[in-house]
Amino acid sequence: MLEDDAREVYARLLRGELVLAPTETGYGLVAMGPEAVERIYRLKGRPREKPCVTVANLPILDDVGADVSPSIRAWIASASRAWPLAVVARANADSRLLAATPPAVRAQCTKDDTVALFFGVGPLLSRVAELAFADGRLVVGSSANLAGTGNNAALADVPRSMRDGVDFEVDHGSARFGNARRLASSLLDLPSGRFLREGVCFGELEASWERR
Repeated sequence: MLEDDAREVYARLLRGELVLAPTETGYGLVAMGPEAVERIYRLKGRPREKPCVTVANLPILDDVGADVSPSIRAWIASASRAWPLAVVARANADSRLLAATPPAVRAQCTKDDTVALFFGVGPLLSRVAELAFADGRLVVGSSANLAGTGNNAALADVPRSMRDGVDFEVDHGSARFGNARRLASSLLDLPSGRFLREGVCFGELEASWERR
């Protein structure tokens, strides 16, 4: 079922559709094409100066990220297996994946020569990212909530206006790290070494980062 769902989601993304899918911290909107990315901003009421995140794994980090030391890469590999994590890395000017991304999409998933990478995506979007990576493509997205309202752990919690605005949705139950405070993943800025957002499992991540 997981493989079938992943291939269905990826096929729809390739066609330029907007998909509503689960992550470990709540449901998210994912896209590959410019029109679908634009719809993310409209549906969320999200300011355009706030970039989308890139659905990530270590090979994607290796391609799109720059100045990530082997020790930090190893820490990301370990931490992201235990807890949801997003990182901001310097963007690699020679990235083949970013070069292949449509300019309008690339403009919305990078900012000031950095790229935000989301590792807490869960098994479905992890597989979708693998399929995209094999084709030299990136999947980008944002949480499926109105701007500033917090993550939605279950599909039923996602606003009806948003569900009606996507082309396809996948229901895999409640998010593994869903929480009453509707927190997203913690966000670590790699260039500065500082956390930019305290999300789920922040205490564990902060302690692990300090011990590395």
